[in-house]
Amino acid sequence: MPLVEIFVSESRPASDRKQLADAVHQALVQTISIPEADRFQLVRTLSAVDAFIDATYLGLTRTPDFVVVRVTLRRGRSNAIKRALYAAVAANAAAAVGVRPEDVMIVLAENEAVDWSFGAGLSQYALEN
Repeated sequence: MPLVEIFVSESRPASDRKQLADAVHQALVQTISIPEADRFQLVRTLSAVDAFIDATYLGLTRTPDFVVVRVTLRRGRSNAIKRALYAAVAANAAAAVGVRPEDVMIVLAENEAVDWSFGAGLSQYALEN
C-alpha cells in the first residue's frame, strides 16, 4: 500500500513519466512484494527554478535530468529489502527511460497501519483496540 511520489524535470516527456511510474511500481512489486493492483502514484513535474538538487553531494555527479522518488509505506521491512528496492528502482528507471542511476534519489517514509485511510473516512488496515 505504498503511496509513491515521483518528481521529474518538466522537460521529461509525458510518455517517459508513465514508463518511469511503471518502472517504480515494478520495483515495488519485485522487492517488497506489494500486490500488482496496489498502485497509488503521483508524478509531479518541476521546473529548474523549483528544484535545488546538489550536483555532487556524497561524491555522486547529478545532472538536471534528476528523478526523486518518495515512497510512503508501512514500517517493518529490513534494511536488506530497502537496499534491494533502491537498486531495483534505479535499474528499472535506467532501463525504462534511460535516466542515469546517479540521477535517481529515493526516500522512504515509514508509518503505521492506522496512518492510512483509503476512502470513506475509514482506516481500513488498522485493527480495532
